[in-house]
Amino acid sequence: MSMLPEELAIVMTVFPAIGAWRLSRQQVLVRRLPAIETLGAISVLCVDKTGTLTANRMDVVALYAHGARHPVLDEPLPATLAPLLETAVLASTMTGPDPIDRAVQRLGAANLPLAQRHPDWSLVHEYGVSAQQRALVQVWRRPDGILIAAAKGAPETVLGWCTLDAGVDDANVSAGLLAAASSMAQDGLRMLAVAQATLPGASWPARAAEIPFVPSGLLALADPLRPEIPACVARCAGAGIRVVMITGDHPDTARAIARQAGLADTPVLTGATLDALDDTALDARIGALSICARIAPTQKLRLVQAFARGGATVGMTGDGVNDAPALKAAHVGIAMGGRGTDVAREAAALVLLDDRFASIVDAIGAGRRIHDNLRKSIRYVISMHAPIAGMAILPILAGWPSLLFPMHIVFMELIIDPACTLVFENEPAAPGAMLRPPRDAQAPLFSPSALARTLAMSLGPLLGVALAYGWALGALAPAQARAFGFTTLVFANLSLILVNRAAGASLFGSLRQPNRILWLVVGAALGLLALALYVPWLAAVFQFAVLAPALVAGAGVIGLAGALLPALLLRRH
Repeated sequence: MSMLPEELAIVMTVFPAIGAWRLSRQQVLVRRLPAIETLGAISVLCVDKTGTLTANRMDVVALYAHGARHPVLDEPLPATLAPLLETAVLASTMTGPDPIDRAVQRLGAANLPLAQRHPDWSLVHEYGVSAQQRALVQVWRRPDGILIAAAKGAPETVLGWCTLDAGVDDANVSAGLLAAASSMAQDGLRMLAVAQATLPGASWPARAAEIPFVPSGLLALADPLRPEIPACVARCAGAGIRVVMITGDHPDTARAIARQAGLADTPVLTGATLDALDDTALDARIGALSICARIAPTQKLRLVQAFARGGATVGMTGDGVNDAPALKAAHVGIAMGGRGTDVAREAAALVLLDDRFASIVDAIGAGRRIHDNLRKSIRYVISMHAPIAGMAILPILAGWPSLLFPMHIVFMELIIDPACTLVFENEPAAPGAMLRPPRDAQAPLFSPSALARTLAMSLGPLLGVALAYGWALGALAPAQARAFGFTTLVFANLSLILVNRAAGASLFGSLRQPNRILWLVVGAALGLLALALYVPWLAAVFQFAVLAPALVAGAGVIGLAGALLPALLLRRH
């Protein structure tokens, strides 16, 4: 019983469970417990732009028509912009969660009379947005039976559908609109082209690309960056985590938002380029990648796989049904709880209840803290069981009276169990936890060298208790000698808690770090020891005799020195 470190199974269960509870208080729901430990090893964090880096609060801030940009101010828009806004409203859903459609409908309600919003028209068909068609097209039937198609979407998609009209070279018009969209996107605005068409006959074609659209103009929408993003990105950079923004927006928009967020200014990888690269070329391209634009949800899986092939531990955010494969493939899939679909949440290991990027960074810090404390706890368990096992065997080999009986082992377990679980789990994060590179997720929890150092550290308490008990057998009565040796072992145990708690830091500095549970365990252990020594019937159970206070102090000094001296020597080397 003394030799088996049975606490390890408890530690590996309690730490993730309490860690999940702590993360839930930070608005992060853990669906798979192993992800908690992997969190701290993330080296590449792939995040969506809209709603994660930005506030997902779209507003139309400018319209572009007739070769000029018109800002949206508080006063009504000029009448010349009414046709553009009218078509944009027809190309937007009347109700639904999409923030872009809601922004267009708000602007239309504020600037168009009811007649120009056509409440008497009926929606007869819709061409939905897809990876191949980055635009929403709605077909309406007027009261006179004529069909009107309105399109709103990526400028290169919508303007690519436009054809000649009444002798006007729409190719030149489209080129001018594309140039204007690229210029305005450099301000971080999300650009959408708007076009309309009158359909001949009473039916519509199978594909939206077959409709002869005429360009109406451009919409520029602003989705402000969350105010905490630059600081969070800087924290990630300091922790050795590369943040990669993945968006379906225009490359110039993506680059502008990346610049505001503080991401590395690297060449933009577009979805079209991604499709043209094989895996070998993609692996060579992603070495310094930070910005991906015009990426379809289904393309995220290739990005995750490429980062993983490069040896990165990948965290991936997602919210849509098509994000599920990438969320499953990532080492840590993170779904959005507010706007995410059920499919995305089921595929992810974590769910952000508040959809904030800052919550991801805090969760990574928590993952590092949990892993650090887990190592401290296991190191403590190993280093404490060595002297207990040694003092169970040594008296037999030396021909001494037994020091430890079953009740003594149980007493020690009453200290070890709450210490290795509650005390170490409650340890605050190390000051430099988010200032060091991510650890290798494939590395073992304990390397051979770390295990050797832990065993070497346990020799000090073993030697101290053995010498104390050996001296006491020659100088005191057997019951007093057992009490003296056991008291030394208890103090060595408490000292090992402090030593392992301060791993990698100053021992005296660690004493200033708050940990209420630590002092509760120490106080309870000393109180129980006092009862076992000085309450007669308990002393009889433990086969102790009363120790003078000077002997208790001496046992305490030996126990403290046996644990502290080896730790100080090993730290120097």
